[in-house]
Amino acid sequence: MTLEKQTYTLFNGRTLHVGYYTDVKNSSALTQGLLDKKFDAALLNAQLLVGPFQVHAAASRALLCDASDRLTTRSLHAELVFNMSGSRNVSQSFLRFGVNNDCTTLVICVFDADEPTLKDVETLVEGTQLPFSELGSHLSEQDVKQIKKFYKIQDQELTQSSLVDAIACRIATKSCSK
Repeated sequence: MTLEKQTYTLFNGRTLHVGYYTDVKNSSALTQGLLDKKFDAALLNAQLLVGPFQVHAAASRALLCDASDRLTTRSLHAELVFNMSGSRNVSQSFLRFGVNNDCTTLVICVFDADEPTLKDVETLVEGTQLPFSELGSHLSEQDVKQIKKFYKIQDQELTQSSLVDAIACRIATKSCSK
């Protein structure tokens, strides 16, 4: 299965290729590869992702920051991981939403990739690729509880909106918060 392509027309047709993986066996090697800059991609811990819209909200925000020359991090892929969090603390965002050595479910994201880059990235993850639309279907009750804690979402808020809407709101208004 190949990575799924998303096109952002508001950003001059820039693209994001995404892949959702479960049963990942080489997360420590992937983490080390990122640190050693062996590949340029964003690796997200899927245990904290409730659905594709959450990733698209963070990607759109990263592209907006890039278009206005206001990246908080050093690269567009790092900005995507940073924007997954409701916090403005970069290291905390990477610890929570980035891939760690124990990660067994992940999402890999690559902005504006050419064919050779895509071929390289598609071979990186040793795991089972699922359709990106199934992202969030793996979450346990404990995962949801942790997501609500990280985003500071109260049960009362969820009586008026969905969890993914509450998260997208926090991602979109990140720079407006105190």
